[in-house]
Amino acid sequence: MKYSIRGQYPISVLPHRIRLLDGSTRTDSSTFTSTDLTNAGITTVSESPAYDQNTHKLTWNKVDNDWEVLSLTEGEVQQIVDSKWENIRENRNRLLSEIDEQILRYQSEVRIGITTTTDDISDLDTYAQILRDIPSTYSNPDDVVWDAPGPDEPEL
Repeated sequence: MKYSIRGQYPISVLPHRIRLLDGSTRTDSSTFTSTDLTNAGITTVSESPAYDQNTHKLTWNKVDNDWEVLSLTEGEVQQIVDSKWENIRENRNRLLSEIDEQILRYQSEVRIGITTTTDDISDLDTYAQILRDIPSTYSNPDDVVWDAPGPDEPEL
């Protein structure tokens, strides 16, 4: 259950102390009556409604003491999309860096004649290319599918 105190954004926990009409205070929330809460300016609030965070935002209307689901502006939608692409780039770059380390280790081992590596260099090259192609493969960040790596490739 959520509560609004004098129209403010809802909270999940009642305050530890409320002031009663006679000026006294009560500090045991288990003894607060609905009349006590109303007199202290505290109203019970419905749970927030479901909404699509990609296209809408949830706000609190202080006047009506109720939730409002508003459509995002084009600029707000673009900010969300840009943020998603930034997260994808960061993840992709981290994965590419991990693959680069494996490829450098493989190349070093080949140069000095060590054959203990279990990396399949062609699988690593293929996976790295898939990661590099993400921006040209997808136009919507929500559609990006992170291909499952092979046994020696980094986890996504």
